[in-house]
Formats: sequence, C-alpha cells, structure tokens
Amino acid sequence: MNLDFKQASEGKELLPTSVWESIVNLNATQEIQVAEINPDFADGESLNREYGVPFEQEANCLVLEGKRGDEKKYAALLIPYGKKANTNATVKRPLDVAKVGFAPLDFILEQTGMEFGAITPIGLPETWSILIDQQILEQDSIIVGGGLVQSKLLVPTKLLTQLPNVQVIEGLAKD
Repeated sequence: MNLDFKQASEGKELLPTSVWESIVNLNATQEIQVAEINPDFADGESLNREYGVPFEQEANCLVLEGKRGDEKKYAALLIPYGKKANTNATVKRPLDVAKVGFAPLDFILEQTGMEFGAITPIGLPETWSILIDQQILEQDSIIVGGGLVQSKLLVPTKLLTQLPNVQVIEGLAKD
C-alpha cells in the first residue's frame, strides 16, 4: 500500500474538528492513523489503482434518515466497499422507523463538519446510530474517509465498536 499513514496526533490538520475530538475521546490518537491523499483518487476504484489499497480493506460510510410520523432519526451505515446497503427491514428495525432514505447532503455536512465524499463514522453527532456490517469486523483494520476529501483514516476495527450508538448487523450489506 502506497499511503503514508501517521498517527492521528501527528496529522491533526488533515481532520475536521469533530473527527479529531472523537479520536481523542476514544483515547485513540496513537491507534487511528491518517494519510493525506489526492482528492481526485478518493473513491474506491481510484484509491485501489492509485494507492494500492486492497478493496477488502475499504469501507463506505452512508448516512440515512429514518422517519416514523414526524420523528426523524439518523444513522451512518458502514459497509464494505463494492457492496450495497440493505436498507429495508435490516435498517428500519434497529432504528424503529417506518421509512428510510438517504439523508439530505446539506444537513449531513452541516451537522458533521465533514466534506462530501469523506464522511466517516468517527465524529458523527452522538444522537445518530452507527450500523456496522458484520463483514467489516472480519478485517483487522479498515480504510475509510477522514472527514475531509484529502484524507483517509486507517482504523483498527476493534475501535469501531467503541463508538457511540453502535450496532453490528449481519446482512447490512448485500452484493
């Protein structure tokens, strides 16, 4: 792999405030690493081709909005690269919502302080759920957006379960 990862404590400038504060709260400034990337190569295919990142180590973070009546709930889904989110009952049940769809992009960016294309489960509002596909935890670490399009995080998967409001769900991702 051709990414130059360094401890998050040494690459703080590559992270939005929300991500940095979450890393500090996890007491993981030495364990979570950050690398600077060319934003033109931020997506999965390009990241693999340009930096040699194995597809099985890449993860995507999607933010959904669930509704039941007038109540809205938000959840980040962490799924393996190349898979689709199973957003029917698999997401509705844990969120206790009747309807689910993608959250409005402007709302996501405003609430997280992150950039489009770099959303990460680390640093999300604590009221949001984080749903992680079981397959993610089969890896020792994953590479996910760093909150800014010029960065990627290398995260030991054991730390993901320490994030607020996490649920590990089998079958969250589908081919």
